Amino acid sequence: MKDWPYDVFPTGWYQIGYSEELAPGDVRPVKYFDEDLVLFRTEGGEVSLLDAHCPHLGAHLGHGGTVRGECIACPFHDWRFTADGELHEIPYAPAATRRVGLGRRRTREVQGIILTWYDAFGREPFWEWPGIPEFGDQVNNYPIYPYGADHVGIRRIVVQSPVENTPDYFHFPVVHGAGQPGRPLLWKEEKHYLHTRIGYWFGYGRPATWLTPNGPVDGETETEAWGLGLSNARFHIDDMVNNQLTATTPVDREHSQIFCTISVTREPGSDSDEPTGRAKKMIEFQNVQIRRDFAIWENQRYVEHPPFAGGEDLYYGRFRRWSKQFYSDAPYVDGKTIEGDIRKPGSFVVPEYEHNLT
Repeated sequence: MKDWPYDVFPTGWYQIGYSEELAPGDVRPVKYFDEDLVLFRTEGGEVSLLDAHCPHLGAHLGHGGTVRGECIACPFHDWRFTADGELHEIPYAPAATRRVGLGRRRTREVQGIILTWYDAFGREPFWEWPGIPEFGDQVNNYPIYPYGADHVGIRRIVVQSPVENTPDYFHFPVVHGAGQPGRPLLWKEEKHYLHTRIGYWFGYGRPATWLTPNGPVDGETETEAWGLGLSNARFHIDDMVNNQLTATTPVDREHSQIFCTISVTREPGSDSDEPTGRAKKMIEFQNVQIRRDFAIWENQRYVEHPPFAGGEDLYYGRFRRWSKQFYSDAPYVDGKTIEGDIRKPGSFVVPEYEHNLT
């Protein structure tokens, strides 16, 4: 993004794929955080993300490398490295030992989503992603894969942009066709975790829609963010609960790979894993709506001190103070970072929507 103020990628967990799409023995060349990496799954099922280039003569293990048991073999001279990146053997010189290896990135698999940890300062993970309750409940919700898994692809978007939508209550009528702006109900932040609630009239001004067949519904969107790489919007509309997890993973300084993962409440009487009816329309609708945001973010410049109006300064200010911790080498400690007291942790409930919308 033009005028982007940070020189490092933010600390946190990032999605790099879906478990169903990486079978034992699969090897892929990938690029994240401006680094060439190799992603593979061992024959025993362990996922590994390593530096891509063999320390012997520099071959890229993602281009022609193969899984041999619990190791990945270099396509050039067959040097073999464990999932931890340690040199396991040199087949043509079995007695040789060399103090070389490949850097490993920490990975997790949570509810069928493959994650990696990134920290510009080399620290181990200091939180875990808990997942989304509905993703693990296939009795009441359709499975997230494959019908709810949207590979958006690589876009010219920085990681922070999707999460920065959280305090933007006024763009919904303009970008998404809502009848009214959102109504802020809750803002709660706990270290790396941000939790908000936003009120909406779904179907406002219309007698009935496919989403609100019984007329307008006073519903709610609950948002959660764990760092800046993973953010979930949970839509409560009548008896339907829809989750949309937006995962934004840096590829380089200007581009990110984006995944959107959606769960929807099962239709009454449904015994199929394929969404139908209103649930199917909701998935299609969400995939279209978020692409409207992408069109904005891809051509946006960063404004450090915006001329806010209508109460925007309160929520944008809180968000930007909270987000700064992920670019620092001293994350949240008693409300302070290396830059000083730049955030005010805690929560507050907004009982009434009092902003002047005119």
